[in-house]
Amino acid sequence: MSTPSLREQFRRQVRERALEVAHALTVERGWAQVRMNEVAELTRVSRPTLYAEFGDKHGLGEALVLRETDAFLTGIAEVLRQHQGDAQGAVTEAVRYALKQAEASPLLRAILTSARGVDQDLLPLLTTDAAPIFRAASETLVAWFSVHFPEFPHDDVGPAVDALVRLTVSHIVMPADESLDQTASRLASLALRFIEPHATRL
Repeated sequence: MSTPSLREQFRRQVRERALEVAHALTVERGWAQVRMNEVAELTRVSRPTLYAEFGDKHGLGEALVLRETDAFLTGIAEVLRQHQGDAQGAVTEAVRYALKQAEASPLLRAILTSARGVDQDLLPLLTTDAAPIFRAASETLVAWFSVHFPEFPHDDVGPAVDALVRLTVSHIVMPADESLDQTASRLASLALRFIEPHATRL
């Protein structure tokens, strides 16, 4: 693997610093109060440099949410690794982890709290514009199933996982009136109920 150029290293550092600044400002004030010029100033770069990296404020917000998603998926991958050979247990714990981490995330709390008022700019990134999140989470789970449960038909795994991810995100946005354990177990059972009976077709 080639070593990144100095320019590429600088770009990565700028991107990470800008996301750290945007994260802190969003948690402190809400996304509506985040200004690109302030993010640039605190990141110690020019506004054109910041816009060149993210495009606009929406692009910065999308990168911020995807960064949070990456951290979630790293944890979910570890949970799945600990439950090899146990589909029900693995999926239940993966959903439970996602719900618990979302509940503890200052950024997601800021987004969901703001959405109850007038500041809803970031909420679509968890709902109507959440395709990147759905895709990344689905790919993680589908890859795990293909390795550990190859007998499960791929044509069933994909749609079931997609539905599971969407339901999990919907419970993050609008929690059910039940415990995290109950929600996780219920969603995992729904997904596996669709997949497992069809495994005999192979």
